[in-house]
Amino acid sequence: MKKVMLAGLLAAAAVFSTGCSNACDSFQSTLKDRYKECSISAPDSDEDGEKLECTQNLADQSEKSETCLKKASCDQVRANTWDNC
Repeated sequence: MKKVMLAGLLAAAAVFSTGCSNACDSFQSTLKDRYKECSISAPDSDEDGEKLECTQNLADQSEKSETCLKKASCDQVRANTWDNC
């Protein structure tokens, strides 16, 4: 379930269009930074794909996830267990 949630967040974070995108963009940036910091390779997000709108619900979820991601150790990020804060 957590991996599905992370995959969904990654996909959503990769291609936002309009709406409350500040929270979504911030999460995307934090996720990329944490992956780089923890030496985790991530798929290239420059691929053309379906544009997703950063809805208020997704923005709220992004804010909560970003808080957890910032607190997590690299071991938690690698194991994809960072969302339990």
